[in-house]
Amino acid sequence: MPSIAIQRTQETSGKTLPLLQEIENRIEDVRRRAFEFFEGRGGQSGRDIEDWLRAEHEVLGWPAAELAETDADYKLEMTLPGFDAKQVEVTATPTEIAVHAEIKAEKKGGEPRILWTEFGPNNVYRRFPLPQPIDVDKTTATLDQGLLKIMASKAASAKAKPAAA
Repeated sequence: MPSIAIQRTQETSGKTLPLLQEIENRIEDVRRRAFEFFEGRGGQSGRDIEDWLRAEHEVLGWPAAELAETDADYKLEMTLPGFDAKQVEVTATPTEIAVHAEIKAEKKGGEPRILWTEFGPNNVYRRFPLPQPIDVDKTTATLDQGLLKIMASKAASAKAKPAAA
């Protein structure tokens, strides 16, 4: 099972990490696209959530994900079919995990001559805020058969303490 490299940072200041800035830019694209859907139906209220979800899916193409918790850690699983480990970037901060996966379009030449294709570039950005801080140095990620698995240990102060007897 190929391992995924993790960018780790202890920084929690107001400085935005480049990956997180890109996510913010993509969310702005979603906002604009949702407004275009709203205007396209004559500006009638009542379908705002539908507009937003349609735009989100169109712009971001978010894959399915699941976050599970134990007393000691978080387990995040996310589907990334068609991606190789070298195409996936995971960023862990004490309060969130961000995933960026990218496939660049490749021009194919020679035989056979391609008449049309649906293969092309694919960019996935997901940001997962965590309920409690994690220890970024104890975060691991693997990609196996299109399933990204991230294990993040809770920070010492966030782990559940045994109940007093």
